[in-house]
Amino acid sequence: MGRQANTFKFQEAGVLIVDENAGFMDLTAQILLGFGFRKLERRGLKQAEVRSGFDPDLIILDPFPDVDAGLRLIEDHRKRQTPGSPPAVVIVVTGHTPRPLIEKVRRVGADYIVAKPFSPNTLLDRILWSTSSVFSNVASSDLDDCETDDTAYKSSIQCATAALLQ
Repeated sequence: MGRQANTFKFQEAGVLIVDENAGFMDLTAQILLGFGFRKLERRGLKQAEVRSGFDPDLIILDPFPDVDAGLRLIEDHRKRQTPGSPPAVVIVVTGHTPRPLIEKVRRVGADYIVAKPFSPNTLLDRILWSTSSVFSNVASSDLDDCETDDTAYKSSIQCATAALLQ
């Protein structure tokens, strides 16, 4: 698992990419591999609805063309989360961003919405912002001294930034 009490390690994080467009899934996977992610799964909406034992730390989802199925996927994932553990980060990426969709997606538990097309830098910013907000909510009294070392987190950021600059 890439989530620990106060860190999000790109190289250990499981990522689920959900989209009906195989080309977009491939492109997103290449961007994420460049950032240092190594555990990627790609599925269409229908396949993602079937629980497979893969417990992602990060979900990147395009809810179209079946918005209701996409919203159910986020909602179901949030309901299955283990109490007390950091939640998976959910980023919705879509070419259609009407206000009612944004409100629905946020209501069911998405951390961020990114409009397509987007740059790798934008995706990285949203991943970093979303993961930092999740882990900043962990009470410092819940952490052991050995867990407060943020070297791995900083290393993940440096690797991802270096990938963008290449």
